[in-house]
Amino acid sequence: MKNCFAVIAGGGTAGHLHPGLAVANSLVEEGVDKESIVFLGSEREIDQRLVSAENFELIPLRGAGIQKRNLLAILRTLFLLANATYSAIRIYKSKKPKIILALGGYASVPGALAGLITKVPVVLHEQNAVAGRANKLISKWAKKSAVSYTSTGLMNQVLTGNPVRREISEIQRGDKSNDQKKLGIPNQNLLVVVTGGSLGARRINEAIIDALDSLSGIGNLSIYHIVGKRDWKVLDIPEQVESVDYKTIEYETDMPTALNAADLIISRAGGSITAEISVIGIPAIFVPLPHAPGDHQRKNAESLVNAGAAVMINDNECTGINLANAVKELIDDPGKLERMANESRKVGNRDASELLAKVLLEEAR
Repeated sequence: MKNCFAVIAGGGTAGHLHPGLAVANSLVEEGVDKESIVFLGSEREIDQRLVSAENFELIPLRGAGIQKRNLLAILRTLFLLANATYSAIRIYKSKKPKIILALGGYASVPGALAGLITKVPVVLHEQNAVAGRANKLISKWAKKSAVSYTSTGLMNQVLTGNPVRREISEIQRGDKSNDQKKLGIPNQNLLVVVTGGSLGARRINEAIIDALDSLSGIGNLSIYHIVGKRDWKVLDIPEQVESVDYKTIEYETDMPTALNAADLIISRAGGSITAEISVIGIPAIFVPLPHAPGDHQRKNAESLVNAGAAVMINDNECTGINLANAVKELIDDPGKLERMANESRKVGNRDASELLAKVLLEEAR
């Protein structure tokens, strides 16, 4: 097996994989051989699909997230962690990486533990305003903790921002007509994009469907509803709505187009989507996921709300009427939408992947 420069450990969700892929591509632009970058990920289909699409090597590790539910779950987690760490040690002894990037999620803990044991330097990246359990653990021996927010309180912090896909970072807001045309949206319409991630968010999905009647009197309005795979077959989705251009899709494979076409977005507040929204500069209505670890989605959303770039609705208050009122208040004030977009762009960091790549290159020396 060929020696490698970097192992990027983490996966299981697009939110963890996209930043890693962005950094990997930045390393290649800095002169690192693409074949010398290896991903340690999960056995989920999304890892294989996203990593393979970028032509990087993927080695899946069997594992599970950190569990605290009961003794049996804890023992199973420890067994899988030990097994995955042993596998990672074997990979490192064969590949001889110079640096490890731990992204959080699946494979990050065994990947980072194997780095500690084999004395390969580890850099972690935290996407959210509140650090997850995995990164709190890894920061105890990581050379650097690259963060998206200064509030995380991890050891050896360096502010890089959250890397976003090149297709996102290269977007320059201007004429959106071509992207709206791709989505089948009339050019004269204001577009509200609704998303809850790849699986969907039941609360948001139900609320926007309930809001349709209240929004039906607004002219020149389009709603592009990305339902998500989990809810697509179980929700009572209306086939046609009077006076509102309402389009639904199960899963959007071209989110850069959908985001660039949007005048307003309704979304959860995960680390990746908030980073992408702010890089492009999209006014947002956030409905943070309740009970997220450390309440990190609320903290992510608050950073944009405090900057004047977004408004927030609590999950338990996300009803059809409340969501409709929030949408109407914003689209009835074009000046406010424009100000929110400008403030959003000020928060966004297009250079995050390059900054994190440079941290990796420095620590690998």
